[in-house]
Amino acid sequence: MTSLVISGTAKSYIEKLNALDADKLAQVNQIREAILAKDKKVHERISKKCATFNLGRKTVAKISINGKCIRVHLALDPGDERFATYPLKDLSEKTSYKDVPAMIKISSDLAFRRALKLIAAL
Repeated sequence: MTSLVISGTAKSYIEKLNALDADKLAQVNQIREAILAKDKKVHERISKKCATFNLGRKTVAKISINGKCIRVHLALDPGDERFATYPLKDLSEKTSYKDVPAMIKISSDLAFRRALKLIAAL
């Protein structure tokens, strides 16, 4: 029987952010600024996995990076009729995304513009 050898560690959010190309990094910064501009009381917290944006104790959004794809998790109802035209994925069953169940992947310019519209709807 062969043994499984796993070596290495997972990259942190900061390492993934530094590995992005200039266009994707600019998109992350614009999304970050749009979320922080929603209210003066919105604060950012960076952990190993993602950047979390809180308004008091309530989580408003999360930004994570998976390869070259940016994932934005928002505190919106993915089943709402207003957001039926957006490609939102419902992650409400996972406990870590219970507060921010609507996820949109940003891998194109259209998805980036849609994410900015969804952030404006927060």
